[in-house]
Amino acid sequence: MLKRSITGLLCTAAAAAGMLTFSMSAYATTADDVAAVARSYGYSEEDIQAGYNEYYSHPEDHPSERLDKAIAKLHEAGSQIITTGPQVPNNTVTTTVQAVEPEPETPQSGGITLTASDGTTFTRISKEEFIKLSYDEKMAYVSSFTPAQQQAIIDNLSPEEYRSLMKQTPSQQKLQIVGTLSEAAEEIGLNVTVDEITDDSLTLAMRNDRGELVNVSTAGASVEDTGYDRRGLIAIAGILLSLGISAAVLLMRRFKISGSEN
Repeated sequence: MLKRSITGLLCTAAAAAGMLTFSMSAYATTADDVAAVARSYGYSEEDIQAGYNEYYSHPEDHPSERLDKAIAKLHEAGSQIITTGPQVPNNTVTTTVQAVEPEPETPQSGGITLTASDGTTFTRISKEEFIKLSYDEKMAYVSSFTPAQQQAIIDNLSPEEYRSLMKQTPSQQKLQIVGTLSEAAEEIGLNVTVDEITDDSLTLAMRNDRGELVNVSTAGASVEDTGYDRRGLIAIAGILLSLGISAAVLLMRRFKISGSEN
């Protein structure tokens, strides 16, 4: 009797393990999943395609677990671009953008109505208006809402709005973001070096694990009203960067140039 019970338990456990394995394989993360997250943060199709090319050259080296890590790092980098903070009420950003009591969305206002996790419904300014704000104005505007409402705004930022934020982000913060993205790059074997960085521009060279140049991304050279250079701001598909030395060298070069000009 006991033997039969143990045998039954083992069979049940084996069946459960098999179902779990099937479930995990059925929902395995793919390169398309990584690309979708990259697009949501506003990274260029050109850079994403470079990542696709590298991935499909030897996909066996990049299993689902590594792609999961890449996605996690992309989200972490996104939180470094903008995140929630304490509310700063009555914070006037411009003469037309203020932290006022939200009004229902109307065709004339062009605002976007959102519902926060605390159940509050509010209206934020349109994507076009948000993009036109300066970096400091963007930060001040978002902080004028409650933390729950801030999170709702961040969760619903468009790729174009993320591009605008990235273009305006201070150079030292750009380095921190690139550092996080570099860890995502390790999962698909791409190596990117920083050629130039300022508060308004960033130039990166992307190479595969064979040392071949696959793409160059430059921001700030041909930025339109969206605040985004279509050639790419960050090589989102993957970046391998040693910030310890590279960041210091870049900042020293920048300060040296500034000192020479003075």
